[in-house]
Amino acid sequence: MSALACARVRVLLETYVDGDLALADPGTAQALRDHLLTCVDCRRQHEHAVSLPFRMKALRSPSPPESLISGVMRSIAPQPQASRRAWGLLIPEALLGAFILWYLSGLDGLSALASGGWSDLQGLAFWGSGAAPLPSIPVADVLLLGAFIALAAIAAYHLSILAKLDQIPVPDLRERRRA
Repeated sequence: MSALACARVRVLLETYVDGDLALADPGTAQALRDHLLTCVDCRRQHEHAVSLPFRMKALRSPSPPESLISGVMRSIAPQPQASRRAWGLLIPEALLGAFILWYLSGLDGLSALASGGWSDLQGLAFWGSGAAPLPSIPVADVLLLGAFIALAAIAAYHLSILAKLDQIPVPDLRERRRA
């Protein structure tokens, strides 16, 4: 076979590197080997073609389908917990509030406690507006009233969190198992 031109060698170089040229046309493969022995430029092209980094850069990876991306993002997204279990967090607060009320007045005195607490709050309000002198409220009542107000504030905060949890849809676990 006659000597190959540089342009022809560069066209055949990829099939030569892959080994397909030797199988399909052994004579042309031998002519290409002979040309590489004499031509520095084509030999440099051959060295690039056989180097793994160069070959990897020449490959193009296909773009993933949109369903794959959305499926992966759905599978790694945090899943909300069932909020009904979270309502159990209010049980200790309710028990503590009931204990405070029972301890202060017993079951029969709840109305007396409510009216006494209301009159104490009115006395403080009138004192704050300047219409009345500072009422004398027992220190224990003030302490327990403060504890009860703090307990009510914590319960209101927990209720606001639980209300937000109820708005988050809970996924159907049967659908996740099928996916």
